[in-house]
Amino acid sequence: MAQIIKQPETIGKYRVIRELGRGATGAVYLAEDSFNHRNVAIKLMFHDMLQDKEDGALYKSMFLSEASLAGKIIHPHIVTIFDAVVEDAMSYIVMEYVEGGTLEKYCKPEHRFDNHTIVEIIFKCVRALAFANMEGLTHRDLKPGNILYKSGSDIKVADFGAALSKVSDRTQIAAVGSPLFMAPEIITGAKATVQSDIYALGMVMYMLLAGRPPFEATNAASLAYQIVNHEPEPPSRYSSDVTAAIEDIVKTAMAKDIAHRYASWEAFGKDLAELWQGEGTPQKTKGEMSDTEQFSFLKTLSFFRGFPENELWEVLKISKWRSFKAGTVLIKEGDQGDSFFILASGSVKVMRGKRLLNVLGTGDCFGEMSYLARRDLPRSATLSTATDCVVMKVRSQDLSEASFNCRQLFDRKFLETLVERLETANQQLAVT
Repeated sequence: MAQIIKQPETIGKYRVIRELGRGATGAVYLAEDSFNHRNVAIKLMFHDMLQDKEDGALYKSMFLSEASLAGKIIHPHIVTIFDAVVEDAMSYIVMEYVEGGTLEKYCKPEHRFDNHTIVEIIFKCVRALAFANMEGLTHRDLKPGNILYKSGSDIKVADFGAALSKVSDRTQIAAVGSPLFMAPEIITGAKATVQSDIYALGMVMYMLLAGRPPFEATNAASLAYQIVNHEPEPPSRYSSDVTAAIEDIVKTAMAKDIAHRYASWEAFGKDLAELWQGEGTPQKTKGEMSDTEQFSFLKTLSFFRGFPENELWEVLKISKWRSFKAGTVLIKEGDQGDSFFILASGSVKVMRGKRLLNVLGTGDCFGEMSYLARRDLPRSATLSTATDCVVMKVRSQDLSEASFNCRQLFDRKFLETLVERLETANQQLAVT
């Protein structure tokens, strides 16, 4: 039973606004960080639970595991931990506040997302967990209650308290995780791996699609037996719009035999990205590209080679993507503009008057001088699509307000582009 503890007025330097929720081991409060001018969520541990003779070691280990991540795991789809305090009188973790609650409510039929949103959410979870795994972490407690929902398809994976770390010298507690989301091999005594996390996320995807859990039981023993021995009903039985392609991904993620399950987050994410390319594409607005498609495109474009994952997600936030038919004028000579462009697919002709100067292809940028000059400049050429194209547009002002790392990466790419174009021009002059 959760302890009855009066809401504190302050926790450390933070002013408490209200309680967000509580469990057996602690309470979470919304608080004001006046120094950084932001609201934060603070997980305050119940002191008595950390001292508990039976489970105190487990609770303390989980708390310290999560606290140790403060300032280390920075990803747009992982809850950021800003600070952690471990003291005899009070122990708490200060983290990013995500308004919108968890995914739990969206695992019910009356609140079910459309397939488009579900696939996007799971893809972002996959990318977040792949990033965490590169940092040596296996989550071990993935469930809808540990995935925070912002809006649209934006989520944040939370609660790495049970995480297994390859680089930590802290003793790991084995008996953690929520029974419904435990992979069959965990139940039968194996150690947690990336594939057990993949199974758990497959369970989350199933529940978002079906609006219910795949297994239901009156006790833990019955639930464990079903997980190990029974195949769940396909989610399409409960939601008729679930396509065969989506269902195949859930089935592979939840395969009881790890030899048939996705071997990596990359393999899981690849199949999710490929959903957008076939006839079974999740419904979306005509002409729009999903975040999954855009992110997958960015990873293949030469311009963004060397951009870390966090900066790629930042690029998506500041860019607008549009499709154009062949023969469309994108930039007109003499006009002024404050945006630059990157060609995601297709080719573009560069004309000055009636003279063809160049033909740009996938991954090339154009219009970048307005950003480099830090002011609007007359366009020096007319650019029109030679084929059907997908074009990324970024306003100079939006890039100027991006993170330092993101701006630095763009500046480097622009300079490389200028050098390449100067070399090409010199070679052409030498020939003539």
